Amino acid sequence: MARLRFVVLVLCVLGLAACAYASARLAGWVAPSKLPPYPPWVLAHFVSAAAFVVIAPLQLWPGLRRRRPLVHRTLGRIGVAVGCVMALSGITMAYASPGRPVTEQIFMTAFFTSYLAMLGLGVRAAVARDFAAHRAWMLRMTAVALTPVTQRAIFPVFAMTLGVGGLERFWQLFISAAWIAWAVNMIAVEAWLRAKPQAASPPIKPPPIRKLHAEPQAS
Repeated sequence: MARLRFVVLVLCVLGLAACAYASARLAGWVAPSKLPPYPPWVLAHFVSAAAFVVIAPLQLWPGLRRRRPLVHRTLGRIGVAVGCVMALSGITMAYASPGRPVTEQIFMTAFFTSYLAMLGLGVRAAVARDFAAHRAWMLRMTAVALTPVTQRAIFPVFAMTLGVGGLERFWQLFISAAWIAWAVNMIAVEAWLRAKPQAASPPIKPPPIRKLHAEPQAS
């Protein structure tokens, strides 16, 4: 779990930096890119995403869950709220922003719908006090949410090896990196969820064999 938390922490830091950069570009503090600019309301998406990547490592911190359960529950409720804003604004952004291809609209719709489904299943498990299922769904949801960060690690490799000759080529590589990043994150979290119980379970010992003593026979 310590390694998983470290990886999540690194991805969250990179995600926070990406949100800050996108917000600065939206505010005009950073030179615009070659892509069409976002509408001003998209700031809600970046702010909610930044809040999510701040909350996620805290929710995975076992010491906080044990010693401050009320804080854990409060942060969880805030995380659900900002997660819903992040997902709904992300879907809307793909359709309302100018110059967005159909491939991105399909990905963003499938991506955030999956995120919301896992978030809902996690909340339902928590209400039912099935904390093992709650933890598993929250880990899956976090893996989905961090897909854009993994995507931005994969895309430069595609750009350097395959080349970006124009806007159409950019979108092809960018969306391909998104699907691959989603698959990588989900494979990683599912492998961890399946391996962890086996590693944590002690070996099963056979029951002790009772010795049967023959009763003395009457002469």
